[in-house]
Amino acid sequence: MARIAKGRDRVLTREEIAAETLRQFDTGSEAPSIRALAGALGVAPSAIYHHYESQAAIVQAATEIVWGEVAREFLTAIPEPLEADPVEVLVTAGVVTRRAFARHYRIAPFLAASPEADDFMTEVLRLLEVVFERLGLTNEQAAVSFYAYSSFVIGTMLFSATRRIANEQLGIAGKRAGGRRGGRRGDDTRVPLDDAIDLPSRDPARDEELFAAGLRRLVQSFVPPRR
Repeated sequence: MARIAKGRDRVLTREEIAAETLRQFDTGSEAPSIRALAGALGVAPSAIYHHYESQAAIVQAATEIVWGEVAREFLTAIPEPLEADPVEVLVTAGVVTRRAFARHYRIAPFLAASPEADDFMTEVLRLLEVVFERLGLTNEQAAVSFYAYSSFVIGTMLFSATRRIANEQLGIAGKRAGGRRGGRRGDDTRVPLDDAIDLPSRDPARDEELFAAGLRRLVQSFVPPRR
């Protein structure tokens, strides 16, 4: 029977460690250490290692919480993904993924690490395989399209997250030097191309709108022409 640490009223669980890890990512400036986690949870570091063999495993568990948020938001938007328009399925999946990791942007860069296989990601890949087949893509065509799709979604997500982190560490407010705004003379509503990358911090709603539009164009380009 597991022992309850002094000062706690319940047994430490894997889920509690993962949740605290994500909380510390959200409120801190760097990946939480085992010692910081143990201190916040009121246990000895050895208690953390009893549940996870490494810091990498703990971070992966924390990212799985975010993926859980993605799954719930996606299924709320598209309850029957295998019956919905495959283009909308892929666009919605990309939007909710980017949105969730924008909420937890400090942990987003750790998606670049090689994750261990798990049942959730296996199911996600299986679903995507079916969706790409419904677009009329198989084998090499599907592989190339999935590579482009995932590179666009994950790549833009990582860039946005690392930019916010870098700006925080450098004390930059997320605006270009000189405060350039507008595009053509007399038009302050148009976003110039060289300012578009600042949209995540200046205008998140417009940023998501442009992301969705770009992703939709990309996915539509995958659809084979009808003969």
